[in-house]
Amino acid sequence: MLNPVKTADFKKLDSFLSQLIKDQKAPGVVFLLYAKGTIKYLQKFGWQDLENDVPIEFDTIFRIYSMTKPIITVALMMLFEAGKFELNNPISKFIPKFKEMKVFVKEEDGKIITERLEREITILDLFTHTSGLSYGLFEDDPIDKLYNEKLAYEKLKSLSLEKGIQIISNIPLRFQPGKFFRYSFATDVLGRLIEILSGYPLDEFLEKRIFQPLEMTDTFFYVPKEKLNRFIKIYSYDEESKIKLIDSPNVMERFTGNYRFLSGGSGLVSTTKDFFNFSLMFLNKGKFKEKQLLCSETIDLITRNYLENNRTITDQALNRLIVESLLNLNEYGQGLGIRVRIKDSQELGIIGEHGWGGAAHTYYWVDPLNEVIGLFMTQVTFPHPSLDRTSLLPLAYEGLKISQMMNQ
Repeated sequence: MLNPVKTADFKKLDSFLSQLIKDQKAPGVVFLLYAKGTIKYLQKFGWQDLENDVPIEFDTIFRIYSMTKPIITVALMMLFEAGKFELNNPISKFIPKFKEMKVFVKEEDGKIITERLEREITILDLFTHTSGLSYGLFEDDPIDKLYNEKLAYEKLKSLSLEKGIQIISNIPLRFQPGKFFRYSFATDVLGRLIEILSGYPLDEFLEKRIFQPLEMTDTFFYVPKEKLNRFIKIYSYDEESKIKLIDSPNVMERFTGNYRFLSGGSGLVSTTKDFFNFSLMFLNKGKFKEKQLLCSETIDLITRNYLENNRTITDQALNRLIVESLLNLNEYGQGLGIRVRIKDSQELGIIGEHGWGGAAHTYYWVDPLNEVIGLFMTQVTFPHPSLDRTSLLPLAYEGLKISQMMNQ
């Protein structure tokens, strides 16, 4: 059970977080900051249900969306350590349908023109979002239109993970593998790979190999009925950038059992305590308490930059301007399912910091150099014009007096 903590001067951080609630930029917020072996800051602000005046709590359950991806990375790298695959293996070795994929060239008179693969998609391409798969995020893109048509919520919710991946394998790639970065369903394909290599359904494998050892007792694809009272509502924003409740099925029924597709890219819910345990395992080089989930060498493999010539994600993105403006990845390379900081314009001394965020503005980072973990939990959909999660880093490090810590 987590309890409030404040061990230093965090007035600016307090002000920033409380102002988010006052300005209706977020319904409620939990923020945890850990450094050098102890939690230095843990506070909560606002509500988990604005309409019914239910305050946010430290055990509130959040949709973590894309923060599911690092969990899939850890699960799959357990199978890597067991010798089940190599990073340069083509995915077709395990899912043969991917061998037949075509690659988009252009759209002509409403028809998509394709070409053959120059090389096959590797497992590493999937980890780094350089496979040519997409996510349906760009409405004017011919390939993304296909994603939105064939993988719409109403279609996907009734499909098994196996069937959903079959559909993805029938959509042309947006580019030749390895050429660009584009955020995609790649991690969902990796989730299916876990099922194939382990012989277990994805949810069972995660429960047995990750959630139980890490004491992640509130992390699931579906919130149990007895815990629904702790499940936060989710919000968007109106024309005045004020929050408003979202009431569509894909934000509630998806996480309460009426959704079959176990998404390794965005399907989990979790709590502050649970995800902190997961982050702590990363900081401790694969170890949690007395349990070694991954070798330290494997953690090193996960947390290096795999983009060509040590490029940033922004530099390798197919749609650079959009990635630059929305994702704030100008200083990050791409590890295995996570971002890895390779530049530090703020001079915080955090090269090597790594982590990821979710579509409802959950966000975490692990800083091995300074032995810091930050975890920001809220529930307002991305993008939001005035909710910049990266603003937390300088405020957190100022409160920690990180430059002094570095000299200790």
